Amino acid sequence: MRLEEIKQSLYRVWVLCLKDMKLYYFKGPTIVTGILMPLFVWLAFTVGRGFSFTEDLPALITLASFFVSSSITPIVMPWEARQKSLEMLLSKPVTVYTILLGTALASSLFGTFISFTLVTVGLLLNVVPCDLISLALGIAVSSLCHSFMGLVFSAIPSDVPADAVMLSSAVRLPLVFVSGIFVPIQSLPYYVKPIAFISPLTYFSDLIKKAYGRRSLLPQSIDVIALFLLTITFAVLALATNKRTLMRRL
Repeated sequence: MRLEEIKQSLYRVWVLCLKDMKLYYFKGPTIVTGILMPLFVWLAFTVGRGFSFTEDLPALITLASFFVSSSITPIVMPWEARQKSLEMLLSKPVTVYTILLGTALASSLFGTFISFTLVTVGLLLNVVPCDLISLALGIAVSSLCHSFMGLVFSAIPSDVPADAVMLSSAVRLPLVFVSGIFVPIQSLPYYVKPIAFISPLTYFSDLIKKAYGRRSLLPQSIDVIALFLLTITFAVLALATNKRTLMRRL
């Protein structure tokens, strides 16, 4: 592919990214499922254990990145199919890969923005990370990872967004409780631990804890490598499964 073609492809991804951000983000459903839900889950566990905001900020950042980045990607493709705008997009000089990459980019940028907003609030309250570079890298990579994970659920051949939301919720909510955010992985039953180590939340939570000087389970390098590998895995799965079910949507 020539340089000019690459530039055009990236420009189309960016335009679709802006389109998704304008249509789907900072709307009621996104605020509820992406921001209020992780906040209430975090409050329930933080207050119950007697922790303060400053003590448990890493957990809130982890939850916010996960829920915000994966809240919209499951519904974009079903919604576009329901509105008949998917056919219109595909009639333009774009491919299904371009559409999916634009959606993933929009979600990851939104998740990164919310996560860094919490980091800034922490700084104002004198909660300073020990390793800002690892924190920034973890937020950026995990936001993209969670976005592609959400796109995997969007592959179901349905034009009803609620179908994708139910499927994604059935997976996302259990991951919160097996990924070491609230309950240490060492304390989990032996039959649950394998699930914890295939969850991107496990490695992101561990990396964030380390960045804030908390006790972590794995070396930092393992967390980063695992997040990169899971991002690639979810990206390949999302692109392949959505392409396979595309014709059943139209």
